[in-house]
Parts: sequence; C-alpha cells; structure tokens
Amino acid sequence: MLGLVLGSKAGYRVIESGTESDAVSQIEQHLPDIKLLVADVCVDGEPGRTVAARLTKRCPHLRVLFISGYPHDHLIANGWLQPDDAFLAKPFSPDRLIRRVNEVLAVSPQQHSVSTGALRTACAGGAP
Repeated sequence: MLGLVLGSKAGYRVIESGTESDAVSQIEQHLPDIKLLVADVCVDGEPGRTVAARLTKRCPHLRVLFISGYPHDHLIANGWLQPDDAFLAKPFSPDRLIRRVNEVLAVSPQQHSVSTGALRTACAGGAP
C-alpha cells in the first residue's frame, strides 16, 4: 500500500524492501537518490530505530518516518521511539501518509537524526 500511495498518488519513486539486507542493497544501488526510509517501529521483534540507525550510518542524509499501530506515547515510554522521531500512527489514510512524508522531507538534515532503533516497507526517493 505504501508504495502504491507514494508512487501513483504523490509522484515519488518507491523502492520496496522486506529485509534489512535488501534495504541496504537498495540504498547502495540508488544513492544518493533515496531520501526517506519508511520503517515500522517493530519488525520480527527488532526495534525499528536499530535498523534505521544502521541504514542512516551508511546513508547519513537518509530521513526516517516510523509507522506503528501502537500509540505514540506507549512507544516512547517503552523506548521504541524518541520524542523527536518522525512518526505516523496506523491506520492512516493515503492523504495523511503523503502529507507526513512531505513534512518529514521538508525538515532540514540538521534537524533530523536517528540515534539508535525495523525496516518495514518502503524507501521513497525524491519526486521525479
């Protein structure tokens, strides 16, 4: 769904990935075009921030938008997210996803960082 929404409705080029190693491979193939990683807060029991931190080490300009069905406050209280992490709660509408992606991409690189924490579905490059 993420790829379809961001690709067809918003005009982003989307590269889907189901594993961390596939995401790393995709990022390395498409550097520096990939601008955003949309990552689930938890996949297969591993914190999304951990995976995102490894990917942003390889690609420092990469921004991250975390998604989850758990409430934001719960995720922060349990250490799965930091208060300044970009976040979108599930379920979300296609329009809300597009707005949130645009908001995250509009933040200056100095304001964005991932210090620790699961790869989910899509890495979205800049609009064509």
